[in-house]
Amino acid sequence: MNDQLLAHSMAAALVAAKGFQPVIDALSAHVALIDGESNIVGVNRAWRSFADANGGLLADYGVGTNYIAMLDGMRECPACGENCNNDISLAYEVVGGLREVLEGRVKKFQLEYPCHSNTERRWFMLTVTPFEAPGPIRGVVAHEDITALKRSEEEALLQADRLANAFSSTISAISLFIEKRDPYTAGHQQQVARLCDAIASQLGMDAERRNGLRLGASIHDIGKISVPAEILARPGRLITPEYEIIRTHPEMGYDILKGIEFPWPIAEMIYQHHERLDGSGYPRQLSGEQICLEARILCVADVFDAMTSHRPYRAARPVEEGIAELQRGRGTIYDPLVVDAFMNFVAISR
Repeated sequence: MNDQLLAHSMAAALVAAKGFQPVIDALSAHVALIDGESNIVGVNRAWRSFADANGGLLADYGVGTNYIAMLDGMRECPACGENCNNDISLAYEVVGGLREVLEGRVKKFQLEYPCHSNTERRWFMLTVTPFEAPGPIRGVVAHEDITALKRSEEEALLQADRLANAFSSTISAISLFIEKRDPYTAGHQQQVARLCDAIASQLGMDAERRNGLRLGASIHDIGKISVPAEILARPGRLITPEYEIIRTHPEMGYDILKGIEFPWPIAEMIYQHHERLDGSGYPRQLSGEQICLEARILCVADVFDAMTSHRPYRAARPVEEGIAELQRGRGTIYDPLVVDAFMNFVAISR
């Protein structure tokens, strides 16, 4: 027996003598104990069982093998050492993390990695930690099977996608129904939704919040379901009682949606989209920060599209008039930051 093999055998014997073996055998993770030179001096029962089940070719389950050298020359799984079709580029990340732990530069290295066999999809969490007790052991390498957790995460993501698609389909159906009752404003809600998204993008709003704004904007006139169709389609100007009925649509929209647990404040943004910064809007005369940002964006987009689109009682006004209206009310009835974001979008689009 050469000196190196003798040293490894002595280290392995020391692992057993110090009582580490029963402790690591009780762990569900696949554990290897390594010395300061990154040689494997002991492994646990789970490590051996995993190697047996996956056709491991390392003699004595890797005890006596240099872990870093094994990874440096690896063409199989970079973390567990088995033939699991893993990306070998991960091996170099593991080597770097292992060295940092052994050299005392970090207290822990972790890496989540796939370890798929030909028959099943598996994921593991590799954790390397220092071992500071007296003796040859300087690090603990553990591979924890997190397959069940990853499958749960994947299912949750699929469920979230299905839910989002259901939300989107439902909202599209509602939007279409509203516009069928009011053909003169067909396409208005979708155009407002596009403008809202463009403004929100200029403001740096995150994608998830923009998605909620876009969906809310696409049904912002849902409350008009309660308005008689003959009022919506009247070709002349409305008389006062009819106009008062029209003005109820934000509150009616809120009442329709308030019981639905959207992940965004859709009911509230619909309730507030006719409020104005100076408190001159309706139905609650909210002002300033009392109005949510989504509603302030929706207000600007709604006003611009309403002015520049055809209505039963007037022709569409020029785009320049819509821009002039927003500039006139900037800082008084319209949020100045929202107006500026809209102007930036217009400048980019031209």
